[in-house]
Amino acid sequence: MSFRETLEHICRQVDGALAASVMGYDGISVDNHEVDLSKLPDPPDVNLSSAMVEYSSIFGQIRTAAAQLQAGEASEFSILTQKIAAVGRAVTPDYFVVMALSPGGNLGKARYALRVSVGKLAAELA
Repeated sequence: MSFRETLEHICRQVDGALAASVMGYDGISVDNHEVDLSKLPDPPDVNLSSAMVEYSSIFGQIRTAAAQLQAGEASEFSILTQKIAAVGRAVTPDYFVVMALSPGGNLGKARYALRVSVGKLAAELA
């Protein structure tokens, strides 16, 4: 299964999913999938690609802070705003997967879908 197919599969599993992306901590996307926002009753007026790039920087800072505090590796993050929610999970030391959801999206299911997909994504990155 390719990155795109895996990301599409993740989005299909989660109510409220808007997009998913495999990214490096440098903000460069390996691959991504966005649902057709024109088919949504109330699409967000947020540039999802830009948001996920910005969140890669935040996740990188969280990882650095955790290392400096000797708290262990940071493996997951969640950011909730009025217009979108985002959940990210580390895949390898250099890459992570992030999903953007509508504010009422199913965060628990998103966390689960990302967690179970990490192995497939890591294998594709190898």
